[in-house]
Amino acid sequence: MKKSAVLEFIKKYQTFLLISAIAMLVFRDYILLISVIVCLALLGLLSIKVSMIVPHISVEAVTASSILLGYLFDWRIGLGFGLVIGMYGYALNGMLKLKSIINVLLMGLCGVIAAIFASFHYSFVVAYMLTFVIKLILNNIIFPMVESDMFENMIHSNGDPLFNMLITYQIIKLIYTLIGIIS
Repeated sequence: MKKSAVLEFIKKYQTFLLISAIAMLVFRDYILLISVIVCLALLGLLSIKVSMIVPHISVEAVTASSILLGYLFDWRIGLGFGLVIGMYGYALNGMLKLKSIINVLLMGLCGVIAAIFASFHYSFVVAYMLTFVIKLILNNIIFPMVESDMFENMIHSNGDPLFNMLITYQIIKLIYTLIGIIS
């Protein structure tokens, strides 16, 4: 593109460009929040799809994303993200059963717990790990009441939170760092 064409474009749309620049400055936090939610929703839905393909292994990232959103933005955003994206992801993949509905409720609860830790000024790492420890404890209490298969309970009650604490944490920590740089 020629320099004169760029200048012509700027002159022609200067009012629109100026209003856009002001709007980006004023609504920067909302634009960041929406962008992060879209990225995390795509990651979460993809991870639920992968969990459906590989039996007895859950690599879902919705819980970790709820924790991040609850910690950074607000408990309502973490709760809503966990409930909406979790339910949509399980329904989309035909995995709605009582155990998955309980898991969705725990996803949203993790966003609330992370926001509580943030209000006490815990670091993100500590809040993330403690939230998953709480989820692990709740899993071990609730899932045996719902599912009689001990092997599956052990895998999902212990394996899912441990996987999220070790593997998914790396992705979420990278996103957390990027958000810190941007904002």
